[in-house]
Amino acid sequence: MLNKITSHVSHRDELKFSDRNERIFSFLKQNPIGVLSTVTPNNSPHGTVVYFQINKDFTVSFLTKTETRKYSNLSHNNHVMLTVFEPESQAVAQVIGTTEEIEDGFETNSIAGTILGISMKTSEAGTPPISKLYAGAYVAMKITPAQIRMTVYARPGSGSYEELFESLESFELKDT
Repeated sequence: MLNKITSHVSHRDELKFSDRNERIFSFLKQNPIGVLSTVTPNNSPHGTVVYFQINKDFTVSFLTKTETRKYSNLSHNNHVMLTVFEPESQAVAQVIGTTEEIEDGFETNSIAGTILGISMKTSEAGTPPISKLYAGAYVAMKITPAQIRMTVYARPGSGSYEELFESLESFELKDT
């Protein structure tokens, strides 16, 4: 099983992106912290900060725990939006999609290791916030995007919404 995972990852690393896909992928890879927006069972919005990893197929993975509000919300309604902002360039990306729980233990452990590494690089606190909550067992989740939108507001000049935003739709993400 591990060999299949390794060869699968190696194949994905060889993929070539269009310039637009590369810009969006690189932005999300370099800015691995965002606000995950979910919907509560009574249809109210809920946002929480998550550390995440992006994969070459543009799926996004993160950790939560089974007794968090986030997990409860995702169990009720798996539609999400992940918003990532980078202040220096005033760039923002929004990943809109659906989530599913990752059942594979090896994949969950790999995601946990990646998230821990990201947290240790970006925070004086070391471990990610989810590790500090007594809220049940760890669960890895995956967002399958239906759309990813990105813009860099620090570009010179201004424009309309259509001129500023680059967008990848689900059918374009499947071609990567």
